[in-house]
Amino acid sequence: MKYLPRLVIAVLLSVSASSALALSLNDISILLPLPEASQYQQLISPAEGTGPQGILIPTTVFKALPQLIPEFPNSVTYRDQLKLVAIRLDPCFTEGEGPQNCRKQIRLVWQPVFVAADTVTTRDAGVHSFYEFDDATFDQLLQDWQKLSSGKPTDALQIHPQLRQEGYEGPYWKYLRTMIFKYCGEKNLVRVTAMNVMNGELMWIFQGFDVVGGQTKNIQVARIGGMSQGVIVSSPQFASFTGGMMPPPQQDPAFSELIKDSATTKKKYSEEQIKKIMVSVYEYENPTKHNPGTLDCASCHLANSARQWGQAHFNAWDWKKEFANVAYQSTWNLENTTPGPLRTNRLRAFGYFINQPAISQRVVNETAATMMFITR
Repeated sequence: MKYLPRLVIAVLLSVSASSALALSLNDISILLPLPEASQYQQLISPAEGTGPQGILIPTTVFKALPQLIPEFPNSVTYRDQLKLVAIRLDPCFTEGEGPQNCRKQIRLVWQPVFVAADTVTTRDAGVHSFYEFDDATFDQLLQDWQKLSSGKPTDALQIHPQLRQEGYEGPYWKYLRTMIFKYCGEKNLVRVTAMNVMNGELMWIFQGFDVVGGQTKNIQVARIGGMSQGVIVSSPQFASFTGGMMPPPQQDPAFSELIKDSATTKKKYSEEQIKKIMVSVYEYENPTKHNPGTLDCASCHLANSARQWGQAHFNAWDWKKEFANVAYQSTWNLENTTPGPLRTNRLRAFGYFINQPAISQRVVNETAATMMFITR
């Protein structure tokens, strides 16, 4: 997960608005297309690294992660299946209450990717690796990144259009690949987080750690006081929430109750009470309201499907008007191009759910917020 600060710092980057406007949302949060089976080997693996920073995720760090998928040990997943599916540029990563210093980062998003019957698909598990820069290096990175400019400022976030058109033999991927190896590697790797999948695709566990001097230090998940948090679904129908968060945050019991049993919550609560739950959901999706120091992993990843559940069950509400005060607002395009049908087991924030692109509204909002900051 990645979030921006509650209080915006006036000047974040030394890049001019005119140059930054050449970038589209899709050049800041880049969702790679799933390749044709013949181009599968063009995807980047975590053990690769040809630049000055070293390999992207060393085995000494990766072994601290929980088992990602039940079919294979992590050593096999790391070697054969884990592939880069998305890249996110973050000029101001912060966590916690109040004003925070901006930490300038790139985040790489990984998933197990397979070729089955000549079709490329994924498993619903993921790893995020975070790489941090000093001000001077990040300024140079931004200058280099301008060469990735494509599309228009009005474009919605989606699978990267130019990459999808050119494929993995085109100039965009070749340059982007060069940028990843130039700027990212074990020397500036500062954090790794993971979401695994288990129990017949009905249970997921979030956890992560900071990397300090090559050693891992577990991260405490916000709002729960522990080092890991789970989500369980007790019914495979996926049209309603059943199961819940483990442990649930105590700060928002109504939201936790919805995730545990949405059918009972709908019967028990009035429409005004349900609206209050949806206010929380919109706040969870708003990068000016929450960051990873103020919001737990499960609530963040469940917010998108919780809002979809509300819209499906209360479609007579004027959703734009009702939640205008808490919904994130931007002059950048906030359209979500991957809403899909309601699936309460769809926790993926930026990547692929099986072989379908999955972008949460939180990620759309964060990307727009990043562009607003860059173009100040």
